[in-house]
Amino acid sequence: MFLRIFGLNSTLLVLFATLLHIGLHAQTNVTSNPYGTSGDFYVNETPAQFESRMKWWTDSRFGLFIHWNMSSLTGTEISWSRKATRPLDVDKTPAGYVGDPVYDNLYKQFNPIRFDATEWVRLAKEAGMKYIVFTAKHHDGFCMWDTKLTSYSIMNTPFKRDVVKELADACHKAGMPIGIYYSQRDWHHPDYGAGDNSKYTAYLKGQLTELLTNYGQIDCIWFDGFGAGGSIKFWRAPEVLNLVRSLQPKIIINNRARNCWFEGDDTQQYEGPSIMGDHDTPEGTIGSFQNDRPWESCMMTIKIPGALGWSYRSDAIGVIKSEECVRMLASCATGDGNLLLDVGPNALGVIPADQADLLKDIGEWMRKNGESIYNTNGGPFRNGEWGGSTYRGSTIFLHVFKWNNDRLKLPPLKAKIVKCSVKFEQTAKGITLIVPGDKQDKTDTVVILELSAPAVNEMENGKPLMVEKLNN
Repeated sequence: MFLRIFGLNSTLLVLFATLLHIGLHAQTNVTSNPYGTSGDFYVNETPAQFESRMKWWTDSRFGLFIHWNMSSLTGTEISWSRKATRPLDVDKTPAGYVGDPVYDNLYKQFNPIRFDATEWVRLAKEAGMKYIVFTAKHHDGFCMWDTKLTSYSIMNTPFKRDVVKELADACHKAGMPIGIYYSQRDWHHPDYGAGDNSKYTAYLKGQLTELLTNYGQIDCIWFDGFGAGGSIKFWRAPEVLNLVRSLQPKIIINNRARNCWFEGDDTQQYEGPSIMGDHDTPEGTIGSFQNDRPWESCMMTIKIPGALGWSYRSDAIGVIKSEECVRMLASCATGDGNLLLDVGPNALGVIPADQADLLKDIGEWMRKNGESIYNTNGGPFRNGEWGGSTYRGSTIFLHVFKWNNDRLKLPPLKAKIVKCSVKFEQTAKGITLIVPGDKQDKTDTVVILELSAPAVNEMENGKPLMVEKLNN
């Protein structure tokens, strides 16, 4: 099913991927690469360079995650739809391809004739989202772009259109940063994890080279963890990161460029440059306050019986409420992190109406309150069940979820409050905000404080002030 069908063996595959990488790398001015040529990107990059590279992403706070492939035909969970063995994964099956006669042939029926990349981008912008991350390949190994390294791709479906290209083009036209989700696991590829794994890692690097050279600027890449085995010697994670950075030096990479969950990881003994990427990725949960390393919570919206799903589900019973999504977003921003909110298009390529309506509802809230989310830092008050705060310059934006009747008590500030959007009392012992119950927003009451000095000065040793106990 791979290059063998064209009469090429796996040795030529390795040679092809290597030559392709060398050729493309030679076209870049390697000597001027601020990250060097050894792969020591995290050693050579200064804190100021890191902050500059990350700024558009940390300012954005809100992105769209799109999980979609031919699993939408059956309406079952993406990739977990494949019922055959999962090599080197949760079921601890050893390497070796075992076909799935049903799932592996679904692509022959996949014809999403209503897919419209421009409409997806428009909907994301309407929701107030500032970037998109799209699943180019999930664990099932099916490729949503015109890859030359396997026939198991969108180009061999009845649709025969390069989805990654159309979405990347639409994002570039709209000024929307585009990210690529790429699972390093691949339960369909016969060389996945076989022997010393060199054949598969050559295939993987060849595919990444395609994705990072054929579609213009790619702003971020979202890995999803290797299978069982050493990240360094078996999966060659440093080589993968070196390739990614050399092809797209400004790209933002998450923390899953390694074996995250399975036996056999060797990162503890590794003494080379970090493979932890640029940001953390709490999944299905909102991260706690963290301002010493960027983070992004990826969250589901599709409700299924007893749980939530990542992709289009025929058993879906709706979506979560927009009020819950607003609180997710506010909780991420007040914790100094991002929210990557997921949708799952159907088999025709359409984001279902309930998901689209959810995004539109969030967009209405963002049009009123976006200034409290975008281009802010978390703090100077510690977020919690009560809500949280963000700040920009001398302005503090409070997101209040829970009031103590008509009041909220805050710890004292060094600066004077020169303006407040609600009634307040400020003394040396603390601050009390007063909002009658009928004026409180049941989802998130946004209160704006203007201080006489920068809000960052209120942090204690760079950490926020505790609030929760004051209101118990």
